Amino acid sequence: MKKEFYKMLKFPSRDTKNGVLTMYEYVQNKGVEKLPFQPKRILTMQGMKNDDTRGGHTHHETNQILFCLQGSCSVDLDNGSEKTSVALSAANEGVLLLPYVWHVMHSFSDDAILLVIADTEYDEKDYIRSYDDFMKFVAEKKPW
Repeated sequence: MKKEFYKMLKFPSRDTKNGVLTMYEYVQNKGVEKLPFQPKRILTMQGMKNDDTRGGHTHHETNQILFCLQGSCSVDLDNGSEKTSVALSAANEGVLLLPYVWHVMHSFSDDAILLVIADTEYDEKDYIRSYDDFMKFVAEKKPW
């Protein structure tokens, strides 16, 4: 059986009389519409141009969820043997990235705002920033 290397998550969103409310909540052992981990780091990205790329790395430990709060973008995912691409364009839908998933965000709309929620604090040692090193690592360690 093939192990998932990413997962699309959908969070509850409600249109109220004065705007749309989307809830990103962490509650242990509760349903699908919750964050699957306790957040330790939250960051946003904005001001990207259509031909910019972000990401271009993977992590040893970090799980993270990418959301496009406004606008849209594409995310290329690669576990060393399989590749796919997902489109993000809804504030209540994100992609859960597991460790050892090389990811590149691109094709940003002019108004794109990305939200990243991670389960670890920043640690440069957690990153693999060279695609060649990533491919060597997955060939040797076979994390998938």
